[in-house]
Amino acid sequence: MRGSIFSDERIARRIEVLTRSIIEKESVVIHRLAKNEAEQRSFYRLLHNPRLETGQVTEFLRRDCLRQVEAGAHYLVIQDTTQPNFERNRHNISDERQLGVIGDRASLGFFLHPSLVVDATTGRCLGFSQVKCWSRDAAAPDKSRRAYKSRPIEEKESFRWIESAQSSNQLLARAGMVTHICDREGDIGELFGRVPQAERSHLLVRSAQDRLLSGGGTLSTALATAPVAGHRTLTLKREARTGRQRRQARLEVRYSTLTLQLKEGQRELQAVQVREVNVPQGQQPVHWRLLTSHRVRSLEEALEVVEWYSMRWNIEQVFRLLKQKGLNVEALEVETGKGLVQLTLLALFAAAKTLLLHLSARQEEPQPVAGAFSDEQLECLEAVNEQYEGRTLRQQNPYPARTLPYCYWVLARLGGWKPQEKRAGVIALHRGFIDFQKIYDGWLLARQIVS
Repeated sequence: MRGSIFSDERIARRIEVLTRSIIEKESVVIHRLAKNEAEQRSFYRLLHNPRLETGQVTEFLRRDCLRQVEAGAHYLVIQDTTQPNFERNRHNISDERQLGVIGDRASLGFFLHPSLVVDATTGRCLGFSQVKCWSRDAAAPDKSRRAYKSRPIEEKESFRWIESAQSSNQLLARAGMVTHICDREGDIGELFGRVPQAERSHLLVRSAQDRLLSGGGTLSTALATAPVAGHRTLTLKREARTGRQRRQARLEVRYSTLTLQLKEGQRELQAVQVREVNVPQGQQPVHWRLLTSHRVRSLEEALEVVEWYSMRWNIEQVFRLLKQKGLNVEALEVETGKGLVQLTLLALFAAAKTLLLHLSARQEEPQPVAGAFSDEQLECLEAVNEQYEGRTLRQQNPYPARTLPYCYWVLARLGGWKPQEKRAGVIALHRGFIDFQKIYDGWLLARQIVS
């Protein structure tokens, strides 16, 4: 996997040891990851080594994704941005290089823009086809003072959406089809002009702007006059942050073929709109306007596009796993900005593995483990499974042994999930991973003593 990424074989070996420890222990705290003081010192030396560049770590992530790509498969590439915040540990950081101010223009941190790859058919998570990191200079002038709008797209931070799509297309060259999924922040005219529309490369973007159409009119008016193709019912979870109530939302679906009028020319796309009707008083309606290069000629094809876009939530799950309730990278006390950035990047490996298990519960056909766990870990999981299964059919693991959903069920139970509940969340799985590692360490020690 590492190929010629690293200039020194010792760096390559230490990277693999550190990554494996992060995945197994679901932690990024060096004291927890190291088996002894010598290994602890080797991890710190690695993160401070001038020959280890951040670009090499991102390529390490990309190569791991590449090795899992299957020829002819359809992959969803989901982009988004988060901002790890290290302000509370600023006093511990002696070298702030690779860090800067984040969105509030005051807190110390960096911007992280990963591209998560998920199989559109099976839901299997492969990892990341591209990861971009950058920081802002606190002394830099704001957008208005540097004529931001008049600058070419290559000089803007928003170029990351285009750059990530282009780079992902190159990495996933063996794929049968790639669909790039972006939220409203990715609704950039240049994205539609720069990412080629082809049989194997497609865009799916939630619209943020009421774009002009060739020949007159706007996106919203075109969709408002399109006929209602059908309806769909969606269960909305309660969300305290926005005041949203738990409810069954009835959505009307419309779609239309239209031609956008862009700065760089015209682009024919399909537009799909889902909008909630009969909204309870005081509640915000669900309203998605999606632009895609996929063909949409029927209600079934429109709903398929909506289903693909709903998978965008998974990159939010990755960010949850990185933050406070998961790996909590923002609490790291590494002394250099470079070390903080690189350790955060390596944490993406653990987040991807947790998401892999989370998504496995949705698969119609249980997927094999395929290297996600060792034979010894699987034996231990089977022993733990016996302890957590109940007497009734509902309390028993319904999945075949040595499949991903089987492992998901055991780890979810360890994390506090109950079989009568709906699917376990990623934080419950994260807790289950941590508890399992403690059990597994004891299990290995007991086997050594007995033998």
